[in-house]
Amino acid sequence: MRTVKKQTYINDQSAVEGFVNEATGSSWMAVDTEFERVRTFYPKLCLIQIAIPRQSVCIDPLVDLDLTSMCRLFEDPGILKIFHSARQDLEVLQHSQGISLTNIFDTQVAAALTGYGDQIGYGHLVNEVCDVQLSKAFTRTPWGRRPLTDDEILYAMDDVEYLDDLYTHLLEMLEKTSRTTWLTEECSALVSRDLSGNDPVAIEKVVKACRKFDRTTQSVAHALARWREARARRKDRPREWLLGTSVIVSLAQIRPKTLNALDGIPDLEPGTIKHQGEQILKAIREGENAAPSFKPFSLSPQQDSETKALGNQLWKHLGELCEAASIPTSLVARRDDIRALAGGRLDLRLMSGWRKEFAGELLSKMAFGTN
Repeated sequence: MRTVKKQTYINDQSAVEGFVNEATGSSWMAVDTEFERVRTFYPKLCLIQIAIPRQSVCIDPLVDLDLTSMCRLFEDPGILKIFHSARQDLEVLQHSQGISLTNIFDTQVAAALTGYGDQIGYGHLVNEVCDVQLSKAFTRTPWGRRPLTDDEILYAMDDVEYLDDLYTHLLEMLEKTSRTTWLTEECSALVSRDLSGNDPVAIEKVVKACRKFDRTTQSVAHALARWREARARRKDRPREWLLGTSVIVSLAQIRPKTLNALDGIPDLEPGTIKHQGEQILKAIREGENAAPSFKPFSLSPQQDSETKALGNQLWKHLGELCEAASIPTSLVARRDDIRALAGGRLDLRLMSGWRKEFAGELLSKMAFGTN
């Protein structure tokens, strides 16, 4: 029979210190956050939920609290931190509190490695493992609003209430399938991500929007996306508020040379031209100058029929391997990775760590007779 944890809402300093004292020395703590990200680039931390063996708390960071001692808990390598879908939680904790975490266990990743499918939600996993149906009544709660109701606070605390049960179950399954090192590798990659610099995925999305255009257009789009990313971080404003992706595509195609020429760009706001026009023109010039060495993106790279056939064969075999192992194919490799492997590229995530052990080495031998 599972232990029912004492639940506490914390909005004063003495309660913070009392909880930290109780949690110090714990072997694990389950963690979740609630945040808002509507008018800002960075997520605004609204709640921190933590569970330890006999207690769960909901800490309100929007009141005047010194969370230094709590941050030390997060950074203690001797305490396992259990999350579900940790990426955004890690981002908001790092940005708002300067926390650099170590020793985490992501139950969503563990679930993907143990047959529960790709990116399973917390509620669904709790239902599968614990046979508990969690409420969905407050999924759209504006967590930055105060005061929160008692029901909203209890709803938020449910997000950590069952994480230790999930951890125990999933760890057992990982051990049975000899995949604990796979999970450790994935979680280490999560905590080592650089969250302070430009997001390469966000920039790549802009270049993908120009995939049908020539090298120079893509290079200019890349330069404008980098400029937008840096400004969004500096001003803490959403990317699309500063310069829409559709506007970047138009700028990259037309490549205006003067402020007056910017007036002809669809949906480019006059205020943006007035205050940021010169910087936009500078980014366009930088993209043009970088074009000769820019590696263009193509959704479907041109390959000869033999290479295409090899890519299809490798993709099919990967699917068979993943199905037999009950692992989502998307967790191992993307279709683009397999196309690249068929074309001779080996500098792929597929060719390192557990992915190489599971599939990469075998696929490369199929393709080239080597590893």
